[in-house]
Amino acid sequence: MSTATSEVSTSRRPITVVVVALVLLALTLWSTYSVIANAASEFLITTLAALVLPSILLATILAGGAAGILAVGLLPWRPLLAGPAGGLVVGLLAMAGTLVAYHHGPAVPYVAAVVAVTGALGGAAAAFRPLAAVTAGIAGGVAATGLGLVAAYFQNDLVDLFGNQETVGTMAEAASRLQLTTSVVSGVLAGAVAFAYLRRTGLALPWPVYPAAGAAAGALTLVSTLLGWLGRLPLTEIVEDYSEFDAQIIYSRLPEQINHGMIVLFAGAFVAMILVGRTIRRP
Repeated sequence: MSTATSEVSTSRRPITVVVVALVLLALTLWSTYSVIANAASEFLITTLAALVLPSILLATILAGGAAGILAVGLLPWRPLLAGPAGGLVVGLLAMAGTLVAYHHGPAVPYVAAVVAVTGALGGAAAAFRPLAAVTAGIAGGVAATGLGLVAAYFQNDLVDLFGNQETVGTMAEAASRLQLTTSVVSGVLAGAVAFAYLRRTGLALPWPVYPAAGAAAGALTLVSTLLGWLGRLPLTEIVEDYSEFDAQIIYSRLPEQINHGMIVLFAGAFVAMILVGRTIRRP
């Protein structure tokens, strides 16, 4: 049995990660459709599409990575082809879902191509070794992204919980606290899930693999953020023709998303490192 096949078989069969990642992608696409379908003008459609594209790409890169791992397990002798191919299948599914939500907006071919490529890039992550660590990292990313969806769904209640007093100042401060808390908790969750996944495989892995797996969720978040920035460039230019103020709001999201990815990366790596350190037997 090849190394890739062995790792997949001892990783509690990553089909579970694939299914959960696909469910997360479906929920993200449905949420996108619900938001864009109610838009009344091309300007609003384009603005909303530019704002939600990074979320679609993050869910796509995670699901693509999970599918790539499964494909490598099925075709272990061709990991450099099987991984991206498995991710591309997910990318095409995500592209179809994106087209359903955004078919009547501008720059559709460009946006669709970025979504498909993102899935393939996610699948390419399966070329890294050990494969179990990649699977653990994606599992942590799925958990962290799921937490982000929950936080977004209850955002109004959470903002009030963090000190919103219905004024512009308190609302901004509460939103900032909520964002920071969500990023930190997402990183902690990603690191804990990655550690737990690796421990349950029963594989004898060197300790640096654990913080690397814990950091994977943040790394994938940063990659999807970069792809999201590239993917929404034509959309933002169109928005700018209508309103420079709205375009600046879209541009301002990039630093926030980078900060979120960095926090998730370092928090995930730190938590996984601490957890594995507690299991190391001292002489």
